[in-house]
Amino acid sequence: MREAILKYHIDLVGLSCMSFQYAGMLEVAKTVKECDSGIPVVFGGYHPTLEYKELAESPDLEYIDFITRGEGEGTFRELVEAIPDQRYDQVLGLSYKDKENGGMVHNPPRPLLDLADIRLPDRGARLIKKGFYGFCHTVDVVETSRGCTQGCKFCSIDRMYGRSFRTYEIDRVIKDIQDAKDHGAENIFFVDDNITLNTKRMKRLCEAIIDAGLDDIYYQTQASTSGIAKSKEVVDLMAKAGFDGVFLGIENALPRNIELFGKTGMASDSEKAVRYLHEHKIIVSGGIISGNPDDTEEDILRNFELAKKLKLDVPIFYIMTPYPKTVLREELIEMGLVTNTDDVTKYDGIYANVKTRHLSTDELQYIIWKMNIDYYDLGWYRSNNIIRRYPKWYLKRTLELIPKYTKRRLQLLLGLKTERDFYEEDMKSGELCKGGV
Repeated sequence: MREAILKYHIDLVGLSCMSFQYAGMLEVAKTVKECDSGIPVVFGGYHPTLEYKELAESPDLEYIDFITRGEGEGTFRELVEAIPDQRYDQVLGLSYKDKENGGMVHNPPRPLLDLADIRLPDRGARLIKKGFYGFCHTVDVVETSRGCTQGCKFCSIDRMYGRSFRTYEIDRVIKDIQDAKDHGAENIFFVDDNITLNTKRMKRLCEAIIDAGLDDIYYQTQASTSGIAKSKEVVDLMAKAGFDGVFLGIENALPRNIELFGKTGMASDSEKAVRYLHEHKIIVSGGIISGNPDDTEEDILRNFELAKKLKLDVPIFYIMTPYPKTVLREELIEMGLVTNTDDVTKYDGIYANVKTRHLSTDELQYIIWKMNIDYYDLGWYRSNNIIRRYPKWYLKRTLELIPKYTKRRLQLLLGLKTERDFYEEDMKSGELCKGGV
C-alpha cells in the first residue's frame, strides 16, 4: 500500500467500513498520513455514518479530514469539486474538520438519491485486476435495489437510508451485469438489502437475465424468507436465470425472539422458502440469531434443531450484536446485558458481546462454537448442495482442513486435550465460526 501511494501520487483517499472493520480502516488511514500527511482522508460507510459525532470527538480525528454520511455517491463527487477552493459548507451529507475551532463541522444531511442518477461503476479503473474468488470462480457485485422497509430492531439500514426501498431500472441492472461479465466475472453477488421485497420486480429481473443470455454465469443474493416463500414461480425463474446460492434470514426458532426482533410469521415462511430453493439444488445459507435476553442453553439448541430440520447447507449461527444506533442496542444496554460496548472490532455477529439472563458471555460463545462443530455430521454430507454444485472446491477445502482436524481428533482420543482447549485456541486465532474437532 505504501508503494501504491507513492507510485500513483494519490490526491485523495476514500475509505468505507462496517463497525467490525473500523480498526483496519483506521490503520490504513494512519499509513496514508505517514506516507504523506497532506493527502486528505475521507471516511464513509455504515460505521462512520452511524458514529460521525463520536468520531469527531475521538483521538482518531487526527487521521480523518472528512466524513461522508449516508449515501456517498453525490456527496463524494461534490467534495472532490469543492477541495480546490475549500468550500465545504454547501456539501450536503458532509462532515469536515474545523481547523480553527477543532472538531468537525456537520453539514445538513443529504436527501436520498434518485438511483437513476448513479452511474455504472468503472471496473476498468480498478488497480487490482485479479478480483475476488468464491467457489473457485471470479466474483463481482451488482446492486439492483437499495434499502428495506421492514425495520428489524437489530438492523441499522434505516439509519443509512431511512425505511425506504428504491430500485434501479432493469435495463440498467442488465448493463451492469454485462459489464461485470465483460471484466471477467463468473459469479455475481447481488448486494441488495432485500432483493425480494418486490417479488413481481424480482420475476422481471430473472426474465431479463434469461432474455439477455446472461444465464450462463452464477448468481447469489440475500433475501427475506417471506419474499422467497411468497412465490414458487419466482424461485423457479431464479434457478433458470442461474441463481445457485441464497442467504435467508431465518432469525430464530422461538416466537418470542421473532417478536423481539420486530418480525412475525417466520417459521412457516422459512420452511417453505428453504423447500422451494432446495427443489432446485440452490445452496441455502441461513442466519439464526442466539443470545437474546431470555435465552437458555435449551433455547439456543432449539435453533440448532431448526437448522437441522431445514437442512441448511450453511447455517450461520449469529450471536445477538449491539450494533451502534440500533433499537436493540439501547434495549440491551438498559437491561444490563451488553458486556462489550466499545470494542467494535468484535461486532461481527460471531463474537459474543452480550450475555443473557441465564448465560454468561463465555458460556454463550462456547455453545455457539460447539454448534458449529456438531452441525457438520454425516447427514450434512449426504444432503449438502455445496458438494453437488462445487465438488472440486469442496474437495480442495476439505483437504486443507484434514490435517488440523485429524490432529485434534487424535489429541482427544489420547486425552491430551479437551474440547474446551480447542475452543480457547479458536478464540485466540479468530476461527470461532469454523468450529471443528
